[in-house]
Amino acid sequence: MTRQKPHNKTRRLILRLIPVALVALAISIVWHSSIKQAKEYVYLQDNYDHLEESIVPQMPLEDIRDDQAVIYFGIHVDKIYELSLHSRTFSADGSLWVEWDTENQKYMEKHSIAPHELLNLVNQIERWDSVFEPTTAEPLFLSAGRYYQRFRFSSRFYDDEINFRRDPFDSLILPIVVEVAPEVMSQKYHQTLLYPHHHQNGFLGMSGALSGYQLEGAILNSYIHQYPSRFGEWYQPAFSQARLDIVYHSDYWSAFVNWLLPLIIVMSVVLLSPAVTGSMGDVRLAIPSTALLTLIFMQQAYHDNIPALPYLTFLDQLFACSYLIAMGLFALFTWGTNVYTKAPDDKKNETMERIDRVDVIFQISAVFAVATVAMLAWFATFS
Repeated sequence: MTRQKPHNKTRRLILRLIPVALVALAISIVWHSSIKQAKEYVYLQDNYDHLEESIVPQMPLEDIRDDQAVIYFGIHVDKIYELSLHSRTFSADGSLWVEWDTENQKYMEKHSIAPHELLNLVNQIERWDSVFEPTTAEPLFLSAGRYYQRFRFSSRFYDDEINFRRDPFDSLILPIVVEVAPEVMSQKYHQTLLYPHHHQNGFLGMSGALSGYQLEGAILNSYIHQYPSRFGEWYQPAFSQARLDIVYHSDYWSAFVNWLLPLIIVMSVVLLSPAVTGSMGDVRLAIPSTALLTLIFMQQAYHDNIPALPYLTFLDQLFACSYLIAMGLFALFTWGTNVYTKAPDDKKNETMERIDRVDVIFQISAVFAVATVAMLAWFATFS
């Protein structure tokens, strides 16, 4: 019997270390995979012959060169609807218009460019179910030899600006991106630039509100979009684009009640569970295991509302911290139950006091850990 006792201790120690080893193995596999994918991406980037895609702010109107022409652009969005965070898409209806001078008109006639061929809705999707049509058969001729054409559009757009790092307290930016379409207007010896129309006032109609979000405003800016390809030509084109960003933010009180308050309640129950006397081992063990299942279902319900992301949101990091605390508490209760059960009858009270001291230390450490993770996760979203 005396020879078998050390063997049993070694066996129990190995069994307890198996979950730790599995977690370490999973972390190392994920880390190795991420490093490998990053190296492969860098290797693929090296084959682009140093051509990189870039979108940079357009120069001020007073600094344009002689080989650059100007077209004034305006847009008004009547309504926004059918937002889908999973597919990162939304639908919008509205009008846009352009105004150009005689020199641009001559260049368009020389290259057989019709007014409806001037622009391209870059982030438009589902073109088969979209509308982009001029309001008049011919552009209007204005004073001083200027031309004006207005278009109606109704389409579904892809949102390339969604950022969920601060979710559920995030901002939502819905972009509508318009770009000069003809390549002959974006070549080395002639480049046409889009600038906001000088008579542009409001960007949104009365139906610009979005359910579940509060409208902050909208801004129209001009950029130069250089693609990472020459498209078979000798010159890498640089297309001028105008981008309307419509900014919304989530209702903070609603987000707190819907997502953060349930998590706080569950974790409060978890952190109060050490107050249960150490002699009630079965009750103590049931609390963190039940909390773990509750947290898992809560996070699954949360991710049903957002797309798959390559990073953790603010709420995800709180969930991860909560998982570790609940698991640590389960391990603590397992230790306390075993220690109390094996203690002699004359040392039960002393053992219970020892367990209570460790419980208090764990409670304080867990509260500090949650506060630290919440603070670091929140401030990391500003970088």
